[in-house]
Amino acid sequence: MRFSGKVYKDGKFWLAEIPILDALTQGHTRKEAFEMVADMLETMVNKEGFQIQVFKGSHGEFEVGSRDSRTLISLLLQRKLELSGLSLSQVAERLG
Repeated sequence: MRFSGKVYKDGKFWLAEIPILDALTQGHTRKEAFEMVADMLETMVNKEGFQIQVFKGSHGEFEVGSRDSRTLISLLLQRKLELSGLSLSQVAERLG
């Protein structure tokens, strides 16, 4: 599983965002921005041995993925829960 992102220059910094996770980081260079993306996601997951790979594309696009798809999906679900402002029981109630 991979999530798509965009990297672009904003003033003196390169910004890298992953919209599906509502996550944004930056670096002084494009390369550093990609390194910061991996570091940000690995820190968010906070699981020993978990690693993110950044797949650079063209026109400022990139994808991130991991061999540990289960943990990556878990991160996505946790982020969506946080961003919704709902409790876990409220989500369960809505799902039926």
